[in-house]
Amino acid sequence: TRWTRHKRDYDRSVLVDDLQYFIDALPMAGEEYHRVFMAGARDFLSRIDPTLYAELPVEQRVKWALIREGRLDDLLRLLAYQHRNNSGFHVAGPPLRKRAVLAVGGGRPIPLPPAVTRLTAQDLPVRARLREAVWRDGKLVLRGYAYIRNIAAPGRLSSLKAAVLMSGKRRIVLPVRSVPAPDATHNSRQEQHCYDWAGFEITVDPGRLAKGGRFTPGQWKAGIVVAGAGVVRPAALRALDTGSGASPLPHEVADGMRVVPWYKDGRLHLSVERTVRRLAGQRSAGDGAAELTIEDASDNAPVALRLTHRGTGERVERPLAEDDVTHDGGGHRLLVRIDPAALTVPDPAAGELPEGIAGETGATWDPALVYPDGRTARIAADPTEPAGRQVDGAGRELVVTATAAGNLVLHTRAPEPFADRVAWRPDGTLEVAGVLPGAAAGPARLTAVLRHSRFATEAAFPADRDGERFTAVLRPAAVPSCAGERPLREGRWYLFLRTAEQSGAAGPDAGRPDGVDLPVRLCPTLFTALPAVCPAGPKPLTVDRRFHDRMFIEAGPAVPDADRGPYRQRLLREEHYPRRRTRPLRETVLFSSFDGRCAGDSPRAVHEELARREPAAEHLWVVRDARAAAPAGTRPVLLGSAEWHEALARSRRVVTNTHLPEWFVRRAGQQVLQTWHGTPVKRIGSDLAGTLCADLVHLWPQPRRGHQWSVLLSPNAHSTALLGRALGYEGEIRETGLPRTDVLVSGDRDKPARRVRERLGVPEDKKVVLYAPTQRDDKAYDADHYQLHLPLDLAHARAALGDDHVLLLRSHPLVADRVPDRERGFVRDVSDFPDAMELLLAADVLVTDYSSLAVDFANTGRPMLFLTPDLAHFRDTLRGFTFDFEAQAPGPLLSDTGELVDALRDLDGVAGRSAEAYARFRAAYCARDDGGAAARAADLLLG
Repeated sequence: TRWTRHKRDYDRSVLVDDLQYFIDALPMAGEEYHRVFMAGARDFLSRIDPTLYAELPVEQRVKWALIREGRLDDLLRLLAYQHRNNSGFHVAGPPLRKRAVLAVGGGRPIPLPPAVTRLTAQDLPVRARLREAVWRDGKLVLRGYAYIRNIAAPGRLSSLKAAVLMSGKRRIVLPVRSVPAPDATHNSRQEQHCYDWAGFEITVDPGRLAKGGRFTPGQWKAGIVVAGAGVVRPAALRALDTGSGASPLPHEVADGMRVVPWYKDGRLHLSVERTVRRLAGQRSAGDGAAELTIEDASDNAPVALRLTHRGTGERVERPLAEDDVTHDGGGHRLLVRIDPAALTVPDPAAGELPEGIAGETGATWDPALVYPDGRTARIAADPTEPAGRQVDGAGRELVVTATAAGNLVLHTRAPEPFADRVAWRPDGTLEVAGVLPGAAAGPARLTAVLRHSRFATEAAFPADRDGERFTAVLRPAAVPSCAGERPLREGRWYLFLRTAEQSGAAGPDAGRPDGVDLPVRLCPTLFTALPAVCPAGPKPLTVDRRFHDRMFIEAGPAVPDADRGPYRQRLLREEHYPRRRTRPLRETVLFSSFDGRCAGDSPRAVHEELARREPAAEHLWVVRDARAAAPAGTRPVLLGSAEWHEALARSRRVVTNTHLPEWFVRRAGQQVLQTWHGTPVKRIGSDLAGTLCADLVHLWPQPRRGHQWSVLLSPNAHSTALLGRALGYEGEIRETGLPRTDVLVSGDRDKPARRVRERLGVPEDKKVVLYAPTQRDDKAYDADHYQLHLPLDLAHARAALGDDHVLLLRSHPLVADRVPDRERGFVRDVSDFPDAMELLLAADVLVTDYSSLAVDFANTGRPMLFLTPDLAHFRDTLRGFTFDFEAQAPGPLLSDTGELVDALRDLDGVAGRSAEAYARFRAAYCARDDGGAAARAADLLLG
């Protein structure tokens, strides 16, 4: 019927899209879900055209084949494998009859019929990425990597390549030099195949684009052909999102001709263009205006300059008078005044923008010359020349510059800084100097700010100003923090200049920054020196550009290249770790606190106790991404490194407060002490079943790795009853108390408290409020990084309490966000402080929500307040509690900042009203906190 084609399209959409959400949920679902899904899916499959399967990608075909045959166990194994391997499989068979082999988990391949595993061209696509496109000695050098997905390229000869340029019927084949590219393997997000020799270098001589020795205008598509394991595939060259590969520059090849690399639909093209019209000069015309000199080699003189606004398409046309046009030989010379006051676009009317979306603060305009017959033509400009900048009396900036493709473009915006000097020093510091034009360089203090592109966190450094010049010395390899100097967190960090006006207010607002953050752009004269790699430091740091001229620093992982990425991590756990397990155990103790995120908690307390007893013993401390300093007396071991794998394989004793990797197997004679990390206030582990957490991919299924431990410590009777069940542990549980709390009940608590206050620079006359909210599982970037949940109104709290209080903010170890440096003074983010227990000692009052730190802090006897505006959601939907939290909380439950401020102003009253609840809470959960928990833990290890 006429609906047959539409039904086929609908069925295909259901298979590749709609039902995938249900398939993705299978690994975290229970038996009832499995039964219902398999029955319903198989019923649907019985009613579709069987020939439709052949049109699906192989990774889809194999899943539907297993569902059709009712093989749920194989399907679950396959889904776990695909989660780690991003459409990965092995390829077998002769060149014209390749098939996919799914050897899941290194075991026996999943048996599937040939019709399902037969590979077509769409199943073996090429991934080709251009990293660099630079001109060297008049030739265009292209560097990047290209590989056929799932065809390994571990050696120089395992992957052969050729480049092709195509224009009409012309074909130019270019040789390709294969080069190492370990980032191809890292970036592939799979663990089965090595693409280390997927790298290429292509040199394009522009002379080959000429015909008969003459250049003629035209467009060329650039592509690459990759061959490996009997498979040959062509592909377009596509850019990564940064550097010269993403924004290549044009090059003059002959008088009036240039070659322009550019992208269309993401594919690299080369255009041979005649530069008939070009920007020949510019100068200031006063009051923020610019006068442009344009040379036009065409026969007819233009009649106007048209400026088209990007985004809205709004046009501003400036007619050219006779005085503006001068005949110059075979062409014309134009003088055009650009007045920024004329470049205005109406703001959207109130209510037209979505809530929370601000209007544009700048505008971009594309100029073109208009001719008598209505034709328009773009104007060429040299993108390697510094931009022209003019600032008007209203403090707006007119920027005259070029696009990456070499066309004239205008920007009107608030003045932005641009760097004309960027240089790494031998000690790993980075000097950035440049210009902050016009009014923005007025009576303001400057701060250079590196801001993470994904997380709400930043690093701030002082900057100097001399007129319109600024200079900043950044220390990305050693950023000051309350935990000492640490390198930038892994990721991309954009540079801003913060212009901070003194507020002029009295009291708590005095000196508070009220300025703005201005993005730092790079002068085009710096482009050829990028990327610029830091010569020293604990991890790779690279300066590069994005969006043509935006400056950023890429902070790579601290793990060595030889250990980086899913592929090498698989080799470490499947080959390196087992080999090291065959060697004798070493008399070392390996400590891990929150997977290397900090240097405190119970593992530190146990370390200090063992060090007192056995001063000569070697203690190793796991450090994540070089972000935590190992405690005194320990040697750092980088999480994920080969050394870490060996330490897990050969350390006689392991002390951890979180789960160990799933592949870890405790050896005979090896002791693993699991301290856990506090009294469970909120539900954990398998007790999360039935909550929202059970539906979050990054949290479910919960690890059940209790078989790895020799003994599990419990802080109290309440925890003893639930930890084994929630964590899937059936071994020995010792109710020793929590080692981390020993410092809270020691004889002299004032001395360490004073040290903490001095280290943080807290004045003696200020009351210290420690605010320690727990993480929210429904506000996560991924399984390892959470957003900061901050219901506290910092501005309100500062205004009410800033005169005599300091707020220390301690977020959960999984939270990646930080309160910006501009909040220093009243608010200090101490999330990176090595040990939370020392912060508890320094606090006069604890403000939290559902954190286990409340149980620890009860040992101090000081007041606690609970800011819990989301109590109902947390209790009934998100996690729930392990006891009646509302009835047993040792302090008031507060719903907003106003109530919190009132309570902080009446702590004596709060303490009196909460005294009975506080005493019951302390008796129930702190009975074993007597200062001897670490000693009891050490006895278990040494006994």
